[in-house]
Amino acid sequence: METNSANYLFNNSHPMEELPEEEVVDLAGYQVTKAELFAHSREPAITIWDNKLKFNMACLRRFPGVTHIQVLIHPEQKRLIIRPCEADTPDSLIWAKGGGEKELSNRDLLCKVFAAKVFDLMQWDGQYRYKILGKPATCDGEVLFLFRLNDFELFVGGKRKGAYLPKDWRDYFGTPVEEHEESYKIDLADGYITTDKA
Repeated sequence: METNSANYLFNNSHPMEELPEEEVVDLAGYQVTKAELFAHSREPAITIWDNKLKFNMACLRRFPGVTHIQVLIHPEQKRLIIRPCEADTPDSLIWAKGGGEKELSNRDLLCKVFAAKVFDLMQWDGQYRYKILGKPATCDGEVLFLFRLNDFELFVGGKRKGAYLPKDWRDYFGTPVEEHEESYKIDLADGYITTDKA
């Protein structure tokens, strides 16, 4: 059957004409379109309410078997990092239920003080919940997850029904190509703070 299929394809194919010359493109002026502008139900994300936060299952799947994390935040750069760790690591948080023989599932992390500090830092409105997509990152060979707090989607009244994006996103699609790569580089020695349990 495979031989017949291969013969059919070979006998019914036509030689390609000479390919047109490739256009040389200068990426200056292009913007890397924000992922938040597309459907992203399977992408790693964190949702922050005014009293809790929750990582979606896509985040947990990126760190299979990991039940504890540290949360690092950079107030000036407005970036948050999750870092897998052992249960006995100082300031570790349990971000998943289950483990061992049970499959991991996500859980709410109650954190009124932490959430209030993030809402104050970002000047967010308490009537909304904020969803931020995460990107894998590495620092000195350590695998991390990076969330840029300025890149959020917000939802009204705790229901997905009313989703909104920041007003200033209307004027552009994303980060200029020249800045995009640089915006995801991290150095953990550069002002990241490990959060205390709240």
